[in-house]
Formats: sequence, C-alpha cells, structure tokens
Amino acid sequence: MFILCQGDLAKEPYIIPISEVPVYSLEELCYYMYHNIYTVTEEFFDENLVHWLKGQVHLRTLAMKMEKLIRKHHNIKDLVVTLLCACDYYKKEEIFSLVEVMENIANLPPEKKARMKADNYLKAGRYGRSFQEYQSLLHGPLAKELSTKEYGDVLHDQAIAMFHVSSFRQAADGFKEAYARNHRPESLQQYLYVLLACGDKEMFDRECEAAGKSEEEKKALCEAWEQACGTAGNDSDEVCINRAVREIKESLEEPSQK
Repeated sequence: MFILCQGDLAKEPYIIPISEVPVYSLEELCYYMYHNIYTVTEEFFDENLVHWLKGQVHLRTLAMKMEKLIRKHHNIKDLVVTLLCACDYYKKEEIFSLVEVMENIANLPPEKKARMKADNYLKAGRYGRSFQEYQSLLHGPLAKELSTKEYGDVLHDQAIAMFHVSSFRQAADGFKEAYARNHRPESLQQYLYVLLACGDKEMFDRECEAAGKSEEEKKALCEAWEQACGTAGNDSDEVCINRAVREIKESLEEPSQK
C-alpha cells in the first residue's frame, strides 16, 4: 500500500519499539499506530522519536511539542492524537474512533495490560522479551488476579515463547501445565506436537493414551505434524512450532542444546 507523504522522507528510519518495523515518514508512523494501536505503549514514545522527528523528517515544532508532552508524562492518548493531528492522513471521525479504543485499553485491569504487552512481544517474534514479560506476570503480584483458566492461557503463550528461547522439554512441560489449568485442546495438541518435535514417540504414545486419544486421532496428529514440518511461514497458533521446525531439528542434533 502506498502512503501519500506531505513531509520529508527520512534518510534514516525510525524503528518502532516492540515490532522493530522501520518507518520513513510521519504518515507511515501514524499509519502504523492506527493499525497497531494495541502495541502502542509508553516505550513507544521516547527521546529517539523526538530526535527522529527533528533530525530526519524536519518537523521541529512537532518534535518540541512531543518532547514537552513526554517530559510531563502525558498519557498515551494525548501523544497519539498529537501525532495523528500533525498530518492530514486520518479524518477527525477516524481519530475519535481510535480514541475510544485507547480509552478501552486504558481501562483494562493491570493484569490484562501486562498480558497484552507480553502478547505483543510474542506476536512481533521477540520471544526472549515476551518470555520475560510472561514470567513477570505469572510470578509477580498480578498473578493472583488471574483465574485458573487465564493463568493456564498465559502459561500456553509462555510455552510458545519458551519453545524459541529455552529447551523444548521445558516448552512441553509448559504446554502440559497450561492444559491442566485451561483444558484447551490447543494446549494439549501443542504439548503432543512438541513431544513429536523432541522425537519422544514413547512419551507421545503414553500421553495420547492418558488423554483418551484413539489410534485414528494419534495418526492424524502425526500426519498433521509431518505436514507442518513441510509448511513455511504459517503463523497460526495451532502450528506455532512450524516457524522454528528447522531450528528444532538442528538443535536436537546438538547435545549442548538439549
């Protein structure tokens, strides 16, 4: 999609925090915020943004205004609206609609905000950071605010991150614990998939039996896994392991990685 830019194009892009997406104009920055508002957090606005506005797209007045707002710790809504109103890319009605979304986000309970932050890192492929955020939520004071199912769902997402940054055995344990709490078929399925990724067919058979899986269902899981191994770029939760299947095989071949 082409975005009509009224200001200067930057020679050096501004790198969006969390997603690390580069943008080269104020319009591109606003477009990103509008379509990814759930990823726009306090860390989105810092001195790097101010320097970029001033030095790269040559919007000195806007840069000074943003610097003042940031220094006075204005809320995210004020910061976003200031940027959106600095260009003519969105109509007032669209900005008002986005403000409502931001107000809903602002009114979320702290534990849901914490999970949203961790989920955003996970979706952006920043697995190490997402793992840290999940750990802080699960083992911090906000954990008591989560229901048993919610706790299990967070464990499930943490296991996805763990799969990429830790051992696959620990990821398997994470999915298993998640299923014990949330009873989601997805958690059980991911657990069984990771066992297949580890080459632990014996444990896979035992756990399938414990879960009441029929021979037909076991066969279907194995076939789905084999098919997933040959699939590239699938981002669905059901086969989250696909994106790293090559790394899995390589890691399993290295004893130090097990």
